[in-house]
Amino acid sequence: MANITKLYDTPPYQEQDSDSKDYKKKLLRHRAGKGAKYLIGAVVVLCGCLVFNVWSRNKTYTTYETAATVEHSSTVNTLYTEYNGKLLKYSRDGISCIGSNNEVIWSQTYNMQNPMVDICQSAVAVADQQGNTVYVFDAQGAVTEISTLLPIQQISVSAQGVTAILLNDSTVSWIYLYDKEGNKLAESRCSLDETGQPISIGISPDGAKLAVSYLQVQEGAAASCVVFYNFGSVGSNFVDKIVSSKVYADTVIPRVKYIGKSTCAAISDQSIIYYEGAEIPEEKNTVTVDSKIESIFWGDGRIGIVTLGDDTIEEAEEETGRYQVDLYDASGRQILFRKTDLEYSQVKLSGKYLILYNENECEIYSEKGVLKYKGSFDSVIADLYKGNGRNKFVLVFSDRTETIRLR
Repeated sequence: MANITKLYDTPPYQEQDSDSKDYKKKLLRHRAGKGAKYLIGAVVVLCGCLVFNVWSRNKTYTTYETAATVEHSSTVNTLYTEYNGKLLKYSRDGISCIGSNNEVIWSQTYNMQNPMVDICQSAVAVADQQGNTVYVFDAQGAVTEISTLLPIQQISVSAQGVTAILLNDSTVSWIYLYDKEGNKLAESRCSLDETGQPISIGISPDGAKLAVSYLQVQEGAAASCVVFYNFGSVGSNFVDKIVSSKVYADTVIPRVKYIGKSTCAAISDQSIIYYEGAEIPEEKNTVTVDSKIESIFWGDGRIGIVTLGDDTIEEAEEETGRYQVDLYDASGRQILFRKTDLEYSQVKLSGKYLILYNENECEIYSEKGVLKYKGSFDSVIADLYKGNGRNKFVLVFSDRTETIRLR
């Protein structure tokens, strides 16, 4: 009988399975370790980004560098205002839209004694206060010219170029509404004895609704009546297109302004009143103001006021300052509170920043109320607004425009 040699103590396929299992375990451990390293790295990077963002949001800058300077010339009475990242330059002789490199995008000459400007998105209206001429522009330039017989008191333009004009005579006032081609859409005659004296108008961005504040006399005392007109299909179902109104006794409301598509704010000497409604605006909220309102400003669905600060509160945490700045969103919720001693001449919102300045000094705050920069300049400031880029702002002087970067 032949001898049979035993080559394997265990079947070969069992050793192969064992080797394969060991290899797979090592591979899984390697991949797990590599994945853990990537995960830890990602967490470190994320934490670093979060720390940097927190640091950046709360950082106050003490100096700046000039990134670019563009020379220009202007007359003594030239005024400037921010316009969709560009600059509007206007005076008694004309108006121009200036780009970031000082290039003229569009311009229009005229002869006005006291030009005033209203802006809604890309639409611009300029009128001669107490004069008889209105020009309406869009992003490309002049759209129409409107002439009036009575002196102009106020204008309000919608995003589509529909323009409301308040005209005053010695005994009667008129409110006219024009489309962007200059065609008259509606008119309303107003007198103190009948409707009250209109003192402020505000048109909605879509041009369909108009808010008017009327000054009235009731029982020998001043009162205000806020009236909303609707020039769309809904308004045709109401007498004189008046869809809502409300009288406020012992109150003067010198300003009404649409701060959103369907949100309007009325500012009195005692409060900010919010109205909401796509077709029929109704009062939704009231913010009571305890101190005298010194200034009003708005932008991007927000409205702000400056009042005289109350330094009688003796708390260690309480901010001190001559002026108090409060900013509210479209629902009336306070989103910013600061106090300052800066004797400002202008206060504005530019992008997500609150800016106050006078001839030579400025303060810039973030949307959270963090002081980002406080400083002074050698030249007289004509305008100051947020530029394109991180920490970049545009300073306008009478002879040059500087783009600065906070450091």
